[in-house]
Amino acid sequence: MGAGRIRFSHAAPTGSIVGLWMECVANVRYPGRPSTPHAMKRRLIAAALVVACAPLTENAPEVDIEGVDPPAIGDAGIAITNGVVYLATERGAFAEAVGIRGDSIVAVGTNTEVLEAMGPDAEQWDASGRTVVPGFHDLHLHVPEAGAYENFCYLPPERTGRVYANLIAACAAENPDGWVTAAGASLWNVDIEARSPLEMLDEAVPNRPVLVIDDLGHAAWTNSLGLAAAGITADSPDPQGGVFQRDSDGNLTGLLLEDAQQLVRNALPVSDATLDSALETSLQVLAANGVTTVSDSGGYYLQNHTQAWIRAADAGTLTVRAVNDLYVYPDLPFDEQMATLTGLYRNTAGERLRIQTAKIYADGILDLGSALLVDPYDSAPGPYERGFPYFQTDALNQYVNALHQAGFQIEFHAVGDGAVRISLDAVEAIEADPTEIAARHHRTTHNYLIHEDDVPRFAELGVVADFQFGEETNASYATFLEDFIGERAARLLPVADMVAAGGTVTLSSDWDADALIPTGIISRSVHRQLQGVADVESAVRMLTIVPAQVLGHDDLVGSIEVGKRADIVILSADIFDMRAQDIDNVLIDLTMIDGEAIYARTDF
Repeated sequence: MGAGRIRFSHAAPTGSIVGLWMECVANVRYPGRPSTPHAMKRRLIAAALVVACAPLTENAPEVDIEGVDPPAIGDAGIAITNGVVYLATERGAFAEAVGIRGDSIVAVGTNTEVLEAMGPDAEQWDASGRTVVPGFHDLHLHVPEAGAYENFCYLPPERTGRVYANLIAACAAENPDGWVTAAGASLWNVDIEARSPLEMLDEAVPNRPVLVIDDLGHAAWTNSLGLAAAGITADSPDPQGGVFQRDSDGNLTGLLLEDAQQLVRNALPVSDATLDSALETSLQVLAANGVTTVSDSGGYYLQNHTQAWIRAADAGTLTVRAVNDLYVYPDLPFDEQMATLTGLYRNTAGERLRIQTAKIYADGILDLGSALLVDPYDSAPGPYERGFPYFQTDALNQYVNALHQAGFQIEFHAVGDGAVRISLDAVEAIEADPTEIAARHHRTTHNYLIHEDDVPRFAELGVVADFQFGEETNASYATFLEDFIGERAARLLPVADMVAAGGTVTLSSDWDADALIPTGIISRSVHRQLQGVADVESAVRMLTIVPAQVLGHDDLVGSIEVGKRADIVILSADIFDMRAQDIDNVLIDLTMIDGEAIYARTDF
C-alpha cells in the first residue's frame, strides 16, 4: 500500500517551529514483524500488554504477568543458595548465596557462609543454578500510559483513511459514552487533499470528541469537537514545538503533530480511578519483568499522570522505586511552568516516590524527518533539511539553567545528533561549577545519532548517555535509514564509542513503545554486531548499579551487598553461561523489593 504525502500550505518563518513531515515508506518489511512502517516510537496499547512485556521473537515465551502467589518471608529471613549471584559491586564479582532478613541483605558468600550467618530458623530457597541479580532499573519508560491504553480501541497500522473511519465509528458504537479514543494507526496514510481526517472523523463520529493516537507517539487525529475541546480554532497559530496541519487552502485537517497533540490529550477527561487502575496494571507488569526501579519519562502533569503516582505513594501501594520526570511543555509561559514544576518537586532519599527529573524534548524522530541533525539529511523525509528543535535555543538554555538551579536532573529526548549537541550545549551553559554540574548526572536518552565530535563531551560534562535496543533497532532499520541519512546509519546508537570515550552508559526499554523485559535488552545489546555492548556483565551493570548511581540511590540499591536493601531478581537460567541471542528467552522467576516478594512465576 502506498503512503500519501502530508503537505503544508504555509512556509516556515525563519527561526520558527512549524510544519514538518514526510512521504512515508509504507511497505518496508522486517523479518518476523508485521508489514508496517518502521517506528521508533511504536505505541503498544495494553490490550496487548503480555506481548508488549515479552521478548518479541518468534519463539520467545510470553510473560505470565499474574504468576503465582509470591512466597511470604518469615522474621528469620531466607537464604537463597546454589545460585549464580551477580553482585554488581565490581566486574567479575559473583557469589553462591545471599541472605535476606527484613528489608535488607544481611549475608553474601558461599552456601556455607550464608547459611551459618542466617541461622537455623531461616528458610532456604534453592536457586538451582539460576542467576540472581540486583533489581533491574529502567531509566526511560512510560508507565501510566501503558496501562491507560487498555481503554483505547486498537487500530492496525497501514490502513486507508476510509478503513480507519469505519473502525473508529465501530469503536464509538461499542463505547457509547464520552470521548472516542483509539491508538495504533498510521496517521499519514491519507491524502488530505482528497478528504481530510477531520472530515472523515466528523462524519464517523459527529456528536462526540475523538482522539486517535498514532503508532509513533508523535501525532494524533481529532474531529471538530476534539478541536473545540482543546480550544483550537481556524485562526490558532501553531504552538511552540508542534504543528496544526493544514491543507493547501489553509484549513485545519485534524492532524496534530509533535507537541500540538498534547493540547487535545490535555483536554481528554480521564478520571482518577482510571489513571489509578492504569498505574496498578503497569506496576504488575513491571514486577513480572523484574523491574524494581523506574524513571517514568511521561511526566504529563497536565494529564494528571504525576498525580496518580502521588496517590499511589501516599496509599503505600507502589511496588517500585520511582524517580520520575515532569514534562516541560514548550508552549507554556516560563515563569508559570517553573512554579508548577518546582511545586511538584519531591526528592526525599529512601522514599518510594521521588519526582526530581525534568523531561525536555530536544527534537522528534528520524523516521519522520523531525529529528534534529548537525548536517542535512541526505534525502530529507520532510520539508526541513535538518529536522527541527522543540525549543528555541534561548528558551532551552533558560529552562536548563533554571531547572538545574532548582535541583532537578534533566532528561533530554535527543534522537538526532543535532539534538544531542544542543542538549550538551545547554548543560555546558549552566551557571554553576562544572564539577557540581557533572555530579547531577543530567542525561540524554535515545541517542540514535551522536556526532563524533560530541562523543567525548559526555565524559567531560558528566552527561549520561541512555540507550534503548528495541526489537527493531537492527540491521534492517539501519538499511531503511540509509535513504535518509546515508553513511551515518552505520553509527546508529553508538554505545561502544561512548564506552571507549569514558562516558557513562545506561540501558532502558522505552516501554510501552518497545518491549519491557530486561533480558531481551541484554540479549539484543550484546548480540549486536556493530556498536554493541561488550558482554553480558556490562549490560547487566548498565541496568543495575550504573543507573542506581545516576539516580543517586546506589547507597541503597543497585548491587547485592550487605546492608543494602533487598531488591533482588531471580532469572530462570544462568545468563552468564549461554549465547547472547538465547538470553532473550530467559524469564523472571521472582522479583523482590525491600525484602518482599512481589512476583513469582513458579513455586520455590
